[in-house]
Amino acid sequence: MHPSRSFIRMGEGFNILINRKSGTVLNMGEPAVEAAITASEIPVAELCMSEPEDMQTNLERLSKRPERLLIGGGDGTIRETAKYLAAHKKAFGVLPFGTMNLLAVDLGLTSLTQALDAYAGGTREQTMDAGFVNGEIFLCCASIGTMPQASVYREARRMTNKFLLLPQMFLFVADNMKRHRHERIVLEENGVMRKYRAPAVVVSVNRFADTEGLTESNFKRISLSGGELAAYIFSTKSPTAHIRLLWRLIFGHWLKDPDLIERTAPHFRIWSQHHKPLVSIDGEVMKLKSPLAFTLKPDFVHLLMPDEQVPS
Repeated sequence: MHPSRSFIRMGEGFNILINRKSGTVLNMGEPAVEAAITASEIPVAELCMSEPEDMQTNLERLSKRPERLLIGGGDGTIRETAKYLAAHKKAFGVLPFGTMNLLAVDLGLTSLTQALDAYAGGTREQTMDAGFVNGEIFLCCASIGTMPQASVYREARRMTNKFLLLPQMFLFVADNMKRHRHERIVLEENGVMRKYRAPAVVVSVNRFADTEGLTESNFKRISLSGGELAAYIFSTKSPTAHIRLLWRLIFGHWLKDPDLIERTAPHFRIWSQHHKPLVSIDGEVMKLKSPLAFTLKPDFVHLLMPDEQVPS
């Protein structure tokens, strides 16, 4: 397939920029992705299937054009997009590509076809909060402990069939939580220091909503502009407790687990027992120096929303 194709006149429709190495493209194949876009009613000015190393260049080029902009990729791609476009106050829409795309879930966009139809029906702009950990932006969540280890494990197996990967991930996470159940962390919230032993801590931009059932909305947030951070401390200690929490993470009501601690504040500091712990930032794993400083910038990112989709 050509790197990009133009379909209609400048100034009309949408420019669509897709990371061609995202999980959805690799699973569907580029011809199937292009066919889905062509079959939809969305007016396309340019469709650009980009190599990952060219995403920034293509983003800068397309962001200068007058058409509305849609981005297809996983959480990491969307994070990098927001980092650049927020500084220019340029709105962008999200297509659910990638191994995971939690922001698309927040917007109620669960499939490519549904998202294309939703954007074709009209758009509006809305701002959302952004979190930062040691200066690194995140739109959904950042985590330490088991979660970044699971991200590394998942990335190494991204071509594995999802029906095979799910039980493998379940067993890996359960074992990792067991081995790291005595990890020490200190959380500072509004000047108050609290000590915990926990294999995993997740900090989200605004609180998660309670859900039930095996759905793609198990990690949907209550609001995208609630003006707070939420820290979730996984304090499970026994193998039974690990399995119970993981079961609820899959099938719902994980927020009601008795070993889950939720704290909310506009900012946190977290000390790890490791000098430079692994941190998963919207799915991208990096090492950051402890203590980890979490801050919030309200209404920092400009989103292009389908008229019919309103986040709860």
